Amino acid sequence: MVAITNTTSLTFLKEAIDTTLTEAENQLEAFSDDRSRQDELQHCAQAFQQLRGICQVVELPAAALMSEEMALAARELQDKVSDARIQALSNAIVLLTRYFDYVQLKNRTLPALLIGGINELRRSGGKGLIQESHFFSADLSRQRSPEAPQREMSVSELSDLSRRLRHMYQVGLLGVLRGQGNATNLKLMARALVRLDRAAGQCGLSRFLWVAQAVLTAMYCDQMAITPARKALLSQYDRQLKKLVYDGDQAVTEEAPLLLIKESLYLASLGSGTGTAAAEVRGVFGLERGVSDTVLQSELALMAGARGSVIRSVAGALKDEINQVKETLDLASQGVADTDYAGVAGGLRRIASTLEMVSKEHEANLLRERADKVADWPSDVDADSPDFHALVDDLLAAENTVASLERSLAPSDDVRRDATNTRISLYQLDDARMTVVGECRAGLALAKRSLASYMENNWDPMHLTNLPGTFASVSGGLMFLELERACAVIRACRTHIETRLIGGDEPPGQPAMETLADALTGVDYYLESMEEQKPIGEGVLDVSEQAMAELGYPLAERGTHG
Repeated sequence: MVAITNTTSLTFLKEAIDTTLTEAENQLEAFSDDRSRQDELQHCAQAFQQLRGICQVVELPAAALMSEEMALAARELQDKVSDARIQALSNAIVLLTRYFDYVQLKNRTLPALLIGGINELRRSGGKGLIQESHFFSADLSRQRSPEAPQREMSVSELSDLSRRLRHMYQVGLLGVLRGQGNATNLKLMARALVRLDRAAGQCGLSRFLWVAQAVLTAMYCDQMAITPARKALLSQYDRQLKKLVYDGDQAVTEEAPLLLIKESLYLASLGSGTGTAAAEVRGVFGLERGVSDTVLQSELALMAGARGSVIRSVAGALKDEINQVKETLDLASQGVADTDYAGVAGGLRRIASTLEMVSKEHEANLLRERADKVADWPSDVDADSPDFHALVDDLLAAENTVASLERSLAPSDDVRRDATNTRISLYQLDDARMTVVGECRAGLALAKRSLASYMENNWDPMHLTNLPGTFASVSGGLMFLELERACAVIRACRTHIETRLIGGDEPPGQPAMETLADALTGVDYYLESMEEQKPIGEGVLDVSEQAMAELGYPLAERGTHG
């Protein structure tokens, strides 16, 4: 069996984690209100220490480190009270809560999301900050390829050239530090490093110059965010160039610090371009393509936005308001009673105001424009008129915006798909898909009962007669839902049952049946998590695939992906 780790294990522990963080938040608030309540801090420290252990078990190293820093901060507050320390700890609780939600819902860990929070805690305690690359690993023994050419100038000549090129680099760096024309300045800095690299040839700083120019290229090609940490890194580059100007033979032989190389490789790994210097560096160092910096910054912004509970509350209020307007328009379309369109306009404006709370300004403005037009309508407007249909379309668009908000809080591996037709209700589509999920689960339940009867009745294949058809229906539903990995498992199960259980010469035996049950249970559990909006992650499908591999169907090796 495959161990279910990370997001899958987190699902089982999430409720307990949320409770622990909520209690810790209340305890910290109680201490903040009454500084004599030292026992509250003690409870906080114990809770964070326990949380660290949980994070280690579910393989969330960033969350484990943050929990450790939080426990340390709580203990230190008992000896020395600091408002900045209390605020940093309070912010950390909120951030860690959001991070656990993120990991569960998006099914990926992205340790970089917690770097800022960890550093805020460390800064409040007067400690050194961890690097952006803290959770990044690379083989730092690898050298540049191909090697730099032989240097053709003397050390003194290189020193003179380095002084001029360093000045070029500093001009660009000053512009970046001031936030002026980042792309132009980054290009200038990269040009300085490229020329230095050619001139320096094979020397101690050769690998650094090669990697650093790749970083600068990635920064301007991908328009990477210029954060304070990255400004500090670019300033460290300048200190390496200073060696070429003033340190003579020593600069030629000494390599740049490995931590500087590691941090640079991390930034190069965030580049998305191909055929660039960053791509060459990634290839030589065997760096895996993870998220791009664009995605990383987007996710950081998401972490800084409204908490999931807030968004859910707002979405619920929006749905209620939209439904009220829809009911009014339904009655108007049936000609049941005169319609108060001034009231409809008021509802539209309330929806618009709420949409603004979740940064949906464009959609809010469209609704306000529609409200201004609707407010003066007579009570007997023709429901078949273009204006009435336009109102209905705008309301549907607002409803789909709310559905999209809720989707942002839904598991990334669920069955929801974007709709290109804006006249289709996403809620209705989701209901239809959930119906299919339910039918697939019903088919799996039937299959499990048939297999149990097969075993209980002395391996009588008559109990399996209907299974091929059942599995065909389930796999068809999974294909409709675009769940390819789960579908491949069910198809393999069908083949196994047809060839070895129904058509086989000997009973399969208890171990083989338990393995088959593992495969089916994994798919069923995966579908159940979708129904209940409690994502378990695709790790459970790993279990199903390995079970089928044990039965002779190595699905993962055939490149089946969900």
